[in-house]
Amino acid sequence: MPLVHVMVHPRGLHPVEAARAHHLHAEEGLSLDSVRDKVRNMEGNRPSKKGVWATVQRVKALEGSGVPQRNHKNCGRKRALTAEEEASVVDFVKQWRGKRFCTCKYIVQSMKLRVGRKTVGRVLNRHGYFWRPVPKIRGLSATELEKRKAFVEEHLHRTASWWEENMNLVIDGVTLTMAPKPLGPRQRHMAQSIKHTWMLQGETQSPDLHTFNRYGVQLGVKVPLWGGFTGRGHFTLREWTPRPKMTKLEWAQRAPALKRAVDRAGEPRRRVQAKVWQDSKRFLMQPQAYRKAGLVLVNFPPNSGDLNPIETVWAQLRKDLAKREQDDFAASRTLTLANFRQRAAQLLKSYGEVRANQKYSFLRKLVRGMPRRLRRSREHGYGRCGK
Repeated sequence: MPLVHVMVHPRGLHPVEAARAHHLHAEEGLSLDSVRDKVRNMEGNRPSKKGVWATVQRVKALEGSGVPQRNHKNCGRKRALTAEEEASVVDFVKQWRGKRFCTCKYIVQSMKLRVGRKTVGRVLNRHGYFWRPVPKIRGLSATELEKRKAFVEEHLHRTASWWEENMNLVIDGVTLTMAPKPLGPRQRHMAQSIKHTWMLQGETQSPDLHTFNRYGVQLGVKVPLWGGFTGRGHFTLREWTPRPKMTKLEWAQRAPALKRAVDRAGEPRRRVQAKVWQDSKRFLMQPQAYRKAGLVLVNFPPNSGDLNPIETVWAQLRKDLAKREQDDFAASRTLTLANFRQRAAQLLKSYGEVRANQKYSFLRKLVRGMPRRLRRSREHGYGRCGK
């Protein structure tokens, strides 16, 4: 017996249901609304009245010669764009998807297409491009994963007490933002940020894809800060710098300040030379300058801010500053740069204080939580630990 292939829309009726609908309407004389209650479409739902009527007409036209057939694909719709036009749309997105204006609406206007925005979106989806939020974290390369694996395996067996004794100072830099004055047109233009873009399935952030600051656009007065805290939870290093990054010579001159920050805490340690834990930025990689100041340099793996506990401190600091900025706005209060720095310093100091009904301070909890971070990283294939 020959096989018959029938194409049915998801909201259409199966051939058996179509024949049943024809019998109920033509033979038994039921109304179309009554037939809708007795049959179901391919999705298992009650079909529309128009769908039942069209199905009955197709079965009637066959006059017993077979099952109802549809002689077209795509539910009877033709592609609104030709293959050449679709290729032009994809090429346009490949060239301009890193810009803020590369939206469906702009593509239709720029290329003078006689279709809607949804049609352009479906075309891009068929070619593998989807409208996705812009990722803020770059993916890990194979080399970075290997270095993370070596770091995790080396320190995974360390206890929380070991981290308290050996993390004599963990440092990193942050750029805080003081509340701006009323914005001008130029500042508002510079504040434009890209929240979504066209991305391929499984694609991650790369320097070639995005050409803007992955930390977002910060308006107002930039206030760079280099800070650090000890294993026992004392935030002893606060270096307000003119720029977020420095030259190797400029940073080498600040090595004695790191030593003073360690000594200021007055914490007991097993080694004469204190360990300073930091990221793998180039201008920070100066073991000789550290050794001269009586310090030992320990680097976190590259692109591994999730393993550095001070990154969590910066996130909490930004939240607390934002809350106080709301209060300043409500009270029509404006801070000077000195006032802003004093407020940030007070918050950082409070993170080292033990609150009521708690055994450890916020900073000390971060240090004692290092074993959990490393375990999570290994569970995720040495990827992001999720802090």
